[in-house]
Amino acid sequence: MIKKSKFPSQYDQIVDLLRSTQAYLVGGAVRDALLGRPIHDLDFALPENTIKAAKKVADQLGGGFFVLDTERKTCRVILKDEDSQRLVVDFTLFEGNTIEEDLACRDFTITSMALDLGEDPKLIDLFRGARDLQEGLIRATSERSLADDPLRCLRAVRLAAQLGFQILPETKDQIRRYQHDLVDVSAERIRDELFRILAGPNQAAALLSLQMLGLYGYVLPGELSNGGSRLLKNLEMIWSIFIHDHDQERAASWKKGMLIHRLGRYRTEVRDFLKEELVPERSNYQLIFMIALLSDLSEGEAPWNTRQIIDQISLSNHEAAFLEKGISARLEWLSLSQEDRGHQAVDVFRFFNRFGSAGVAAIFLNLAEGLDDQSVKNDQDRWIKGLDKARFFLEGYWERYQEWVDPPAVLDGHDLQRELNIPPGPEIGSLLDLLREEQVRSGLKTKEDGLAFLKKQLPPSDGRDS
Repeated sequence: MIKKSKFPSQYDQIVDLLRSTQAYLVGGAVRDALLGRPIHDLDFALPENTIKAAKKVADQLGGGFFVLDTERKTCRVILKDEDSQRLVVDFTLFEGNTIEEDLACRDFTITSMALDLGEDPKLIDLFRGARDLQEGLIRATSERSLADDPLRCLRAVRLAAQLGFQILPETKDQIRRYQHDLVDVSAERIRDELFRILAGPNQAAALLSLQMLGLYGYVLPGELSNGGSRLLKNLEMIWSIFIHDHDQERAASWKKGMLIHRLGRYRTEVRDFLKEELVPERSNYQLIFMIALLSDLSEGEAPWNTRQIIDQISLSNHEAAFLEKGISARLEWLSLSQEDRGHQAVDVFRFFNRFGSAGVAAIFLNLAEGLDDQSVKNDQDRWIKGLDKARFFLEGYWERYQEWVDPPAVLDGHDLQRELNIPPGPEIGSLLDLLREEQVRSGLKTKEDGLAFLKKQLPPSDGRDS
């Protein structure tokens, strides 16, 4: 039973615009409609004129239009609803001459269904995908499904984890038979499938399945350690605590309860942070799991060069910088968390000016490491101290950013050249950094106070304070 309430608000308008084109709704949208899950992306298969149809939808509904594959005439339209939520609508040509031939070329039975766009929509289900949905099974549509595109081996694992389904033994056999052809798949396609896995849910289970099926080495070098697997599971638990509304089950353990008590005030800030995207379709949520995986590789018995791995994955410069900073910040935070001294605002300033938002990722990664349930008193004391330290730094980042992390400048380089006769050069930058630290430490706010402070830092013999 398909519930129209689960479709995006623009769905009926799109259908009206496509009704004369022999278009069919296909793929994940049909699967999710049958499962009663919210639908966020739409895929339409057409016998011809995909570009014309996509442009019509984009023009009529005020969306962005892109050609993804000139040869195959695959197009994408990006729409936004009244709440500015993004809807991705893809248009592809049939594989073959009919919708039946197209469905036969698809990957798994649960995504090899189509819905026509007539007044009384009918489900086309040649391979009993609806039955497999009911029984929770991942089954290759045909013997050629994985041979035609070995990336589907990874996709089977992702779908099983996301839906909580079981991959059938015969499909696992196909995965083992054709996985070696993944060496011929582009690094970009493998990267994108990895990030879809990291978008969740059940990231740890998916990555363990990759390992058990012999697929992990095609995605990342080395292996996922037991410690790495636990870290991923704990991360999933922490994010579920902040993303979902509070309930007793998620706070069932003492440590989780204390986590909510100490850091629950930042639920909104955490949610917003996880949604932020350095590049489209790759959020902080996914990148933090990536930091965990890279950290696991770098700390193994035969540590891997994380920069080489990052280059192999083919990430943007912004993403690469975030991952590298996150790995370094995680080690720095581990050192900070072991210090018994109370921290000050200037410590917050130094930490986040070095690592930026990757410092937030590092704090939660280390909390995830400490989440394993223990009952001994010294572990409880350590957990409380760690939470209090995290709360202090997060307060600086999310509540007192302009006081502790990025105070407004009271002087600039021109002021130093003019007032202190300092020539252009690196000394100016060093003095300005010193001044910003003092602003955080003492609350210094005026230009005059800033000049007085800097004059005290300069050697009296240089004559520049005259």
